Amino acid sequence: MTSTTLHTEELVIGHARRPLRPALELLFRPGTVTALLGNNGSGKSTLLRTLSGALPPISGRVLLNGRPVHGMTERDRARQVAVVLAHRPRTGLMRANEVVRLGRVPWSAGWFRAQADDHAQVLQAMAHTGTTALADRLFNELSDGEAQRVLIARALAQDAPVLLLDEPTAYLDVSQRAVLMQLLRRTARERGLTVLLATHDLQQALDSTDAVLVLGRDGTFFHGPPGEAVRSGAIAGAFAVDGLRFDAEHRVFRPLE
Repeated sequence: MTSTTLHTEELVIGHARRPLRPALELLFRPGTVTALLGNNGSGKSTLLRTLSGALPPISGRVLLNGRPVHGMTERDRARQVAVVLAHRPRTGLMRANEVVRLGRVPWSAGWFRAQADDHAQVLQAMAHTGTTALADRLFNELSDGEAQRVLIARALAQDAPVLLLDEPTAYLDVSQRAVLMQLLRRTARERGLTVLLATHDLQQALDSTDAVLVLGRDGTFFHGPPGEAVRSGAIAGAFAVDGLRFDAEHRVFRPLE
């Protein structure tokens, strides 16, 4: 897989020509996992949708190795950017391996005309995510953790160099969150993927990612190492709440004494 750099130029995100925040100049490097942090309404999901090409920017550009994402065809974008959303898709009576096979659609002539390489990609993606044993089970009967790993397998089968995830740990217990974050970080490094995930799990993000993008108040933002986000006050400022203080040593919010 060719390493792909994702970056933005004077990117203004929003809806119906109404900007959510000032322009963003961002650079995401291959082989890294970046956590997207911020309060509800800060623009996390809107930014992910804009980066994926699903939502047009108010102004500015999203570039993949210099190519404008919003100038690509849908099929071409799907070959470059894979997306995993927070909610479980409705799959009817599809089995887990059939859901993973959907990731090959951008590369295939059609559902019933899969090539040998498509089958190999599906098997490899399921092996990588530890979902091989789930292949013949109905997707709708999987646990939340199993389903999320299958959806990530689908994204890996898509063979796109950029992976965007919206709240991938939202419905998982603590141990499942840790397993999933470990999987994403290992996958990014082994495959040279650029991974960006939106999350409300602050401590997991600070402990398990290479970088954080903090969408703060009043249009401010921080993009850099998790430790620097803590030391600079970016985390404390973005999530400040009356009656609470941010304990930088333990990376949690505590009541004021």
